[in-house]
Amino acid sequence: MKLILLLFTYLVIANCIIFEECLSPIYCEGPLLKTVQLAKLFNDSKTFVDMPTSRPVNEVLAAFEQIGGAGASRDAIQQFVSENFLPAGTELVPMSNQEDLPVTWTQSIQDLKYRGWIQQLIRDWKNLTFRFDTSNLCEGCISSTLPVKRPFVVPGGRFREFYYWDTYFVIKGLLLSNKVELALDMIGNLFDFVEEYGFVPNGARIYYLNRSQPPFLTLMVKEYYDKTRDTNFMIRAIPILEKEYEYWMQTSLVEVEDKQGYRHKLNRYTTNNKHPRPESYIEDYNTTQNTSNPELIYADIAAAAESGWDFSTRWTTLKKPLEGQVESYEILRSIRTHEIIPIDLNALLWYMENFLSRWSTSKKWYYKRRASKRLRAIEALLWHEEDYSYYDFNLSTYSVTREFTPANLFPIWLGASSSHNSTHLFDTTQRVLDAFPGILTTSFFNSSMQWDYPNGWPPLNYIAIQAMRRYSYPGAKDLADRYVRSAFCGWYRTGGSIPGILNKLDTPDNGHMFEKYDVNDVGASGGLGEYVSQVGFGWTNGVALWILSEYPYLLATNC
Repeated sequence: MKLILLLFTYLVIANCIIFEECLSPIYCEGPLLKTVQLAKLFNDSKTFVDMPTSRPVNEVLAAFEQIGGAGASRDAIQQFVSENFLPAGTELVPMSNQEDLPVTWTQSIQDLKYRGWIQQLIRDWKNLTFRFDTSNLCEGCISSTLPVKRPFVVPGGRFREFYYWDTYFVIKGLLLSNKVELALDMIGNLFDFVEEYGFVPNGARIYYLNRSQPPFLTLMVKEYYDKTRDTNFMIRAIPILEKEYEYWMQTSLVEVEDKQGYRHKLNRYTTNNKHPRPESYIEDYNTTQNTSNPELIYADIAAAAESGWDFSTRWTTLKKPLEGQVESYEILRSIRTHEIIPIDLNALLWYMENFLSRWSTSKKWYYKRRASKRLRAIEALLWHEEDYSYYDFNLSTYSVTREFTPANLFPIWLGASSSHNSTHLFDTTQRVLDAFPGILTTSFFNSSMQWDYPNGWPPLNYIAIQAMRRYSYPGAKDLADRYVRSAFCGWYRTGGSIPGILNKLDTPDNGHMFEKYDVNDVGASGGLGEYVSQVGFGWTNGVALWILSEYPYLLATNC
């Protein structure tokens, strides 16, 4: 089996696609960013790059030189930041006055605790809805935000902007909450990004312009169209989806020859990043210390962030922490994202091709051929007959990575799979569910990275449930029940209450929805990773709403 890498570039003049770089002298790689971040003024590297300037950018740069630039003392750097920057998120304006329209389907939820909880989650969207407004900044002041015209839902916590693949699960929840206009606004913001930058960035900050995230925009378009049947919306959507598709074809194709000598083209996550990520600067910087090829590590770290799984043993050669490891990022020195052909990414791109083959006005047959070729490639390279499972493909070993992750279920969920006998399709998934009391784990490796054991993530559990539902597998209901129990119990234990139905525990909080959960302890927040577990939380809420709309007869148990 031979590997043939296709040349790629982020500047494609012939097709008029220009993928922009982060060029800000403050929020992107440069002496100011490096000096401030290495001074460790904040517990979270993201804090500084989310702070707008309080003075015009030229004055900020001059002030930086006046304190000695890269040679300034920590005290001088701290004073410089205090005098020249506003608090993180200053340009974020709450949209908490939104009207809540009636949502009648919640009346079908049989359990009163679950019904009251879901109704509270619907009201809580207003607490996560914002717009960017830089009009109050001084003339010449700058922010790291990517301008958008419309309101949006943030995940919550440290995430003061919206993110690409999060948005799909948020939109699921918004449409179920009768917030159709807000869902359209969020899709419209992503459309504008594709028209402006040629792709959807990781998130709505300038420092995310070096990568995208899993391509869920086609799925969002379908969700909105299925809800509204708005053909004018589709007229605008299809050229934008075609443009996004070209981004992936231009930037991340790889060609592999299978055992029979046939060549196949598939995609991977890859970036041209050569520096620490601004929002995780100190972590990335420390990761590359005493390594022989820091630029490759920086590129693979950014590529793993593009996957949405930042970080996971899917991308590393090491599967457990080194003996004596102190920081979780040390395992990332073995990261090799560019060597992995991910099953989930290619299932998503097949879905895009298949969708465009039905909706494109001028290239139906082109997309039909591309979808057919990708399906053959997935079956030839990413399917393992003995295990009866799809896997990632490792370009360094020229073989599949025979390890369970919920990513293996993407082609089943999306229909990007041949007619395999369903009898054994979920054998591994069921064994994983049987191993833990909580939701579906992300892997079996206790690696110290957050997209591994013992964490279970809402989007991956949604996909697992949908994959099993596609084949009427009974494990779907079991996992749905586990998910709502985990999310509900986590909310209740942190102060969630329902007047007249569920009394509040003695805690100062008022109920938290976590971004991830511990699969060993129903209701417990997940942990590990570069930052503390966040609350809010957009995709967690969206998945909970969807599950109880499909399984309204589920009953709450004592937490």
